[in-house]
Amino acid sequence: MVENIYEGLREILDIHPMGCPPGSEIIEILKILFGEEEAEVALGLGFTPFSVNEIAHRTGLNPPNVGQHLESLADKGVVFAREKNGVKGYALLNITSIFENPYRRGVQDELLEKLTPLWEKYKSTLRSSIGGQTTSILRVIPIQKKIETNAEILPYEKVNELIDQAKQVGIARCPCREFEQNCDAPRESCMTFDTTCTYLVERGFARYITKDEMKQKLKDFDKMGLVRQVNNTRNRLEVICHCCPCCCGFLRALTEHGNPGAMTRSAFLPTRDMEKCIGCGTCADKRCPMKATEMIDEKPIVNFERCIGCSLCATGCPQDAIRMIRRTEVTEPPADSREMGMRLLQEHGKLEAFMEINTPKIKP
Repeated sequence: MVENIYEGLREILDIHPMGCPPGSEIIEILKILFGEEEAEVALGLGFTPFSVNEIAHRTGLNPPNVGQHLESLADKGVVFAREKNGVKGYALLNITSIFENPYRRGVQDELLEKLTPLWEKYKSTLRSSIGGQTTSILRVIPIQKKIETNAEILPYEKVNELIDQAKQVGIARCPCREFEQNCDAPRESCMTFDTTCTYLVERGFARYITKDEMKQKLKDFDKMGLVRQVNNTRNRLEVICHCCPCCCGFLRALTEHGNPGAMTRSAFLPTRDMEKCIGCGTCADKRCPMKATEMIDEKPIVNFERCIGCSLCATGCPQDAIRMIRRTEVTEPPADSREMGMRLLQEHGKLEAFMEINTPKIKP
């Protein structure tokens, strides 16, 4: 019976566009993060916030007990919580967020000691399934100042302006670096916005910063050679990740697991002014996270099949010899997270099940 509860929870998580593939490790992970009664409560959740009464109705459990369990799960970072119009709502997080949040506190405690070896075994399964056939969760975005002056820059490619539009901004520790422990890049480097930001700060997984601080950190992280990735939508920012190829699950899904759906390359490619280039090799040896640039006869040669258009070669060039130009064919990102989710659900054949689980059973 207990096994059925956790498999049922995994099946619900698998309905999400992020997916949650089967495997013995994921069942053990869910047992660690959700107590048995908590898992029973979680079976009544969807991926849009429901009231405690709705969740109690779905599960047949007592509302006060349901509310207590939901608060506990939200404090653990495995259930999303928000208050709207004076009513608290709760929703399941996707499996990637369930992985990430326990690591965001940066404390290597007993919980992480149990989780880490299980995630280590499960990560190959998860990384291979991230994204869809044509739609990705994250999108690489270059540094705007290195784009050719005559190149069109669209509103969703202007990060500073998108930051200005946000109501709340914050920063959290990078769960990938906390998990992998592979490098000395800054641990506090995941930027978060608005509703998600508020939830993470209130539950102790992030902190608020000013927009000016955030913009300065963008410059600092670029100097360190970190790849900037944002949510793959046009309307607003939800996250800005600053990724290294040795730790980032999305980059490694592409480089190690050959999963092209893990992330969308930017709309730009590097071009060089060979009169300025001195053949120093900085772009190839120090800046390119994809090893897409090779020095041949002291000249940089780019493999554009590997290039993700991150612009780190351009921002790191000591001779300022590299600019970014727009690709000839660019796929427009989804309008918003709803459209992105719908595309992914259709590509995975999960749309009907997702709509069903997110439909309330009682009137508000």
